[in-house]
Order: sequence, then structure tokens, then C-alpha cells
Amino acid sequence: MEKLTMLDYVYMANACMDKNLRRGEEIVAGLVGEFVVSRAKVVRLIASGSSHNGADCARLFMQAVLGMQVVVTTPGAYIGFEHTYPTDTFDIFISQSGYSTNVLAALDFARGRGVHTVALTGNVGAPVANHSDVTFDYGVGVESVDFVTMGVESLMLFLMLFSMYAARALGLLDGSGVEARVNGLRDAVQVHARMLEEARLFVEGERLTLARQTPVILVGNGSNLGVCEEGALKFAETLKRSSSFYEGEEFVHGPEMQMAPNYLLLMIDDPEGSTRMHNVFSALRKVCSGTFLLTSHPAGVAGEVCMPELAEPLASAIPALVVVQVICATLAQELNSWDVHPFLEAVEDEFDAKATGYDDAVKSLENQAREQYRRHG
Repeated sequence: MEKLTMLDYVYMANACMDKNLRRGEEIVAGLVGEFVVSRAKVVRLIASGSSHNGADCARLFMQAVLGMQVVVTTPGAYIGFEHTYPTDTFDIFISQSGYSTNVLAALDFARGRGVHTVALTGNVGAPVANHSDVTFDYGVGVESVDFVTMGVESLMLFLMLFSMYAARALGLLDGSGVEARVNGLRDAVQVHARMLEEARLFVEGERLTLARQTPVILVGNGSNLGVCEEGALKFAETLKRSSSFYEGEEFVHGPEMQMAPNYLLLMIDDPEGSTRMHNVFSALRKVCSGTFLLTSHPAGVAGEVCMPELAEPLASAIPALVVVQVICATLAQELNSWDVHPFLEAVEDEFDAKATGYDDAVKSLENQAREQYRRHG
């Protein structure tokens, strides 16, 4: 068997989420227990890169279900100043690999201040377990590529499930309320499966436009802003393209002035449909043919990518992210754009972002992936 690719994991994410949804109460039980004991009034998620973006995708769902503020910040900001406010927080430190040096530093900083530290990871055998008081596996399983995909959706789903069962433990949701939320997440996972094919067809049809080595802008609101964050990161990582993300109104208050015919603009409509978003899309489609709108409320015009309406609008990031992931994974594979510039490769070790042992851990994950594939196909 050849090494699994980023695109393989994009497709495998659906089965992973389906599995975790079926055992949702079980996989979040430990974290729920820690949260209830804390009596905190705010949840703070400390994460970097794709984990940070996944947390942003889940934040509004969590906030709505828990009825409390949910904050997402980076490890550097946490250490620098955001550890002071808000107060009375339940801090969750997140690192999928368990080797991220900035997350390990934030954990050490928190423990030095007497904070009881709780970490989420995809690898409980990684150093993160030695830097935190308690560590939980968020159910991503084996993902052996640096360009995280399956881990983002798995984290989103885990955080949403955590908020539901924590809300039940606090008396904010009863059994029927939890069941309704679970059904909403199940619908989002099912739409995610459908969007895998829609995204494949979209990339196939717009391949030449999407592959142009031009700047990329992603625009979305609410939970979908997290999708845009992750999309901008993936375009930079995999295709080495200059990329940025904006909330809808922030985009049209200055950043839109850079738009030119050669740009790629990916817009994500609000789950309930936004007349404003459609108007901006229609106008900028006249400027740049590489302007596209992912929407559940299509007007039947060129440039739209259609997604079914969701039973749970606050879970829209789960299926919306598929489109960006498929674009980047497919094109990077076709263009073989994985490697960085030789000048950068020569100095990367001078600012390594992973703790010692990371490369060996990746090799171990690759071996596990091969074994799983051999046994299950």
C-alpha cells in the first residue's frame, strides 16, 4: 500500500465523524466531568493552526448550547496577555499532534500559575500528556499527514458534542434537547458526505481557474469565518499561494479594493441565506471570473456551489469545509506542490514548531495507517 494522502483523509473524515457521533457521550465524558467540577463561567480554547480554526468553527455552536461565553485564542496570546481576562474560565489546550511547542509552552505557563491544565489531543502518547494535568483523546484516530484535514472535522464535532453533554450535566438541556442536537449534527455529517461529491465535481469543472497561481481570498461570517481561516491556511500550506480571509462586511470595507480579474474569491453564504452576500458575489463576479459562492440558497447563476440546507445552521462549518479541503488536496496532488522552496527548507530547523520526537511519531502513524488499511481496506 502506498502512503495515504491528504485527499484520502479528506474522504475518511466522514466515517470518523460518523463513528464519533455514535459514541459521542462516551468520548466527551471525561472532559465534561472536568468542566462541571470547575464551575467555570467561560470556556477558553487555546490552540494553534488548524486546531485553532476548528475551534473557531465550533465556537458559536458551543456558546449557544452552553449559554456562556466561549473564547478562542492562540498559545502566544494566552501567554502574553489573554490569560488574565476573562476570569473564571475553563481552559482547554488543544494540539492534535501533541508535539506543538507553542501549546506545550502555554501549558507550562498555566501550570506555573497554578492552573489545573486540561489538554485535548489526537495522540495521548505525545509530550502534551507530560505537560498537562489531564489529557483526553478527541477521537481523530490515525492521521499521518502534516496537512491536517480529518483532525479539523473531528475536533469540531468533539467540541460540539462536549457542549451538548456538558449542558445536560448542568441542567441546561434535557434528554430530548440532546437528542435534537445530536440529530442536527447527524444531518451535518450526512451533508458532509454529499459535499464530498459536489466538491469533486466543482474542482473537476473549474480546474483551470482554481489552479491559477494567483492570490486567494475567502469570505464568510459566523462559524463559516472559521472555515475561511482554515481555507486560507490550507491554500498557503499546500499550494503555496498568498491567501487571506475576511468577514463579509470587513471584506467590503477595504480589502475588496485589491480585487482583479486574476484573483480567486471563495465566498460562503450564511446558512439562512444572505441577500448582502449574494449581491457582493454577483457584483464581483463581473470583476473576476474566479469568484464563487458556496450556498444553500442558490439563485441558479454561474459560480454557485450548492449545499443542502442544514437542520442545524450552527454546524454549517462541518460540510462547508469540505469544498476548500477538496480543492487544496486535489490540486496539490496534481501540481505536486507539497514541498517548500529550497531556501526555506534550508532554514526550517532554525524555528521548528514541533517538539523532539515528532518525525518518529509521524512514521509511527504512517505504519498504523498502513496496518489499518491492510486489515480494513
